[in-house]
Amino acid sequence: MEKRQVLRKGQVLRGYFRAGTRIIVLRGKLHLQYAPHYMGECLLQQTQVLFEGECELIEEAGRVSLAGDEAEIHIIDTSPVRRWAWKIQALLAGF
Repeated sequence: MEKRQVLRKGQVLRGYFRAGTRIIVLRGKLHLQYAPHYMGECLLQQTQVLFEGECELIEEAGRVSLAGDEAEIHIIDTSPVRRWAWKIQALLAGF
């Protein structure tokens, strides 16, 4: 699945992204915030700022918040293709 989206200043896109999803910033600035994780007794918040031409690879599936500053982004989710390939491979293994 590929999707292009424009996030205006202050606009936020929240969603669940699978591991292996790529987010590419085509124009503008993007604030990316992962769901917080506990490490011991501390609650860690992981945030990043991506500028034009930069890419982020989602390594662990989970909820992500994207806040735009006139950002045009391209989201590439390759995991359904991989899952489909595994199913075909499993079916063909029996022949």
